[in-house]
Amino acid sequence: MSYQNFVANRWVPARSGETLPVIDPSDGRPFDSIARSGAADIEAAVAAARAAREGAWGRMAPAERSRLLLRLAAALFDQREHLAQLESRDTGKPLKQARADAAAVARYFEFYGGAADKLHGATIPSSQDFTVLTVREPHGVTGHIIPWNYPLQIFGRSVGAALAVG
Repeated sequence: MSYQNFVANRWVPARSGETLPVIDPSDGRPFDSIARSGAADIEAAVAAARAAREGAWGRMAPAERSRLLLRLAAALFDQREHLAQLESRDTGKPLKQARADAAAVARYFEFYGGAADKLHGATIPSSQDFTVLTVREPHGVTGHIIPWNYPLQIFGRSVGAALAVG
């Protein structure tokens, strides 16, 4: 199987059409491949993320985003053994640690799913003539560089949070 990029809610190959081998560090042999992406692929992903933020996902009520992230957390939990096997083979870490990481990614999405509808501003005491308040808003599209040694956990920690806030 060759993994592609996930952009605009669909799997797409790299614009170059090239792939990179995924090497099992335990034996030095390739066991899969991923898209060899470049600047054009990043630009397409950013454009898709911006369109989602300005479109249906960004306009979605936080409670609905919460429900969807919690469903995603449950799906990740259901697939934790498969994810652990991939994590172990990809990073070379022991299966016991990879299983903990697979459970953690599900837990991160569960946490951020639970937080999505609880992020709000605050009224700040001021003079009687003014009402001062804070409003929490997402800054925009974010990019995430995921290290080789904890891809599941860092993905959950960063992408889960970004999706929760829209």
